[in-house]
Amino acid sequence: MFTTAYDTPEAFPDCARSEPRTNMFVMAALVTNTSRETAKVRNMSSGGALVEAAHLPDPGTPCLLHRGEISLDATVVWKGHGKAGIRFHRPADVGMWLPSGRRTQSEVDVAIKMAKAELVSAPAAKVAAPLFSTELSREDIIHTAAAMEALSDELADDPAVVARFMTKLQTLDIAAQTLRKLAGQMP
Repeated sequence: MFTTAYDTPEAFPDCARSEPRTNMFVMAALVTNTSRETAKVRNMSSGGALVEAAHLPDPGTPCLLHRGEISLDATVVWKGHGKAGIRFHRPADVGMWLPSGRRTQSEVDVAIKMAKAELVSAPAAKVAAPLFSTELSREDIIHTAAAMEALSDELADDPAVVARFMTKLQTLDIAAQTLRKLAGQMP
């Protein structure tokens, strides 16, 4: 079962996703007239973001997403299961919100593609013993992704860990999302 972070846009008709999202793992403040909550920004486009927090405002609530020197006025579009979709009042510069200096997931994908191409032309390495005695199932991959997400969430609850390992936490989160996508493509 996928969480709302992986649902299609049709699951939330009020959230008109017309742009690609950049995956990220960034801590920010979600501020309303009555509350201030620490939130994890999971993905963002120039028009909106997916945030996670323990207490989220109701749909229709105006809010401010704030991190360091940057902030964006927004409105909550939907919420459910500790997650919410927010729509920005003006376009966001997504690169400014990335912890790794404007590096996007597409840049990571290109780097991985290049590394794989180099492996194809590399000499054959000795084959290590497999970790699993049988083929991995879709459920194995989903279970691994869930374990990675749980670890990421647990580590993100410690501000000192987030401050020291933010980019690595983002990488862990992207890996879990990639595993979920892979599982979704399996028969």
